[in-house]
Amino acid sequence: MQIDITFKNLDSSDALKEYAAKRLSKIDKYIDRTAEAHVVFSVEKRRHKADVTVNADGTVINAVEITEDLYAAIDMVMDKLERQIKKYKQKLQGKKGQSKSFPESTGTPSSTETKPRIIHEKGYFIKPMSVEEAALQIDVVEKEFIIFLNTETNQINLIYRRQDGDLGLIEPTP
Repeated sequence: MQIDITFKNLDSSDALKEYAAKRLSKIDKYIDRTAEAHVVFSVEKRRHKADVTVNADGTVINAVEITEDLYAAIDMVMDKLERQIKKYKQKLQGKKGQSKSFPESTGTPSSTETKPRIIHEKGYFIKPMSVEEAALQIDVVEKEFIIFLNTETNQINLIYRRQDGDLGLIEPTP
């Protein structure tokens, strides 16, 4: 694991760096691939803050802890980080039904590693029309769906093309 340690409002300490690296090495056993850890130690008045961010091939896990002792903050933040990583691994096991830690990085993104992107489309005009008009319109514009203002109910509806070729209509419930 590649570790980057930053100090804010306090002097750099080799003892703190070694202690943090030692604690991070215990977390490294849960990660099967290369990972980066960014650790920020800061002090404001009597508050010692340890902020750790672990990035393991696109999965980012962050933990922050504030105490009066920086070593205690390191211990607590590492425990919190370990719990989060275990929880993430259990979540992956629940989705796939098999034991799975972080997936191995192969250099090319696989379907399990990629997350769907949200593309924001501006300027979607909601036109008032009947359900029959919307059904005709979806064939004309060759879209997968149309959002429209139903003139009969005066509510926003969505009509979409189903996989079997039929059309589906989504109406809000009163």
